[in-house]
Amino acid sequence: MDMKVMGPSRRKSVTVRLLVDSGAAFTIVPGDILRKLGVRPDDVQRFELANGETVERKIGGAWFEFEGRRGPGPVVFGEPGDANLLGVVTLECLRLGLDPLRREIKPMRPLTIRLAPT
Repeated sequence: MDMKVMGPSRRKSVTVRLLVDSGAAFTIVPGDILRKLGVRPDDVQRFELANGETVERKIGGAWFEFEGRRGPGPVVFGEPGDANLLGVVTLECLRLGLDPLRREIKPMRPLTIRLAPT
């Protein structure tokens, strides 16, 4: 799917084709694109690949937009050979979820919690 990715100022954007991966927590976007948008890494995270190998990648914060929904979320600075992935954290930041039966992205139904009076 195509997702608009923006830097912290939201002045520049790039549309990136991402593979929706329900098993991925974070979204992966090529690091060179993120740097051009002004996204700066603020941490390094270890990730375990499907083959058991462990890699380290820089992570930062970007803005995402899909079908009129916009919000900030964490993003992994992809390196050469990494797949562009859309993770579930980004979907949740946009108040979206996966319908696994229909294989569609849909708005999440907001849930409320009633707190007992103190």
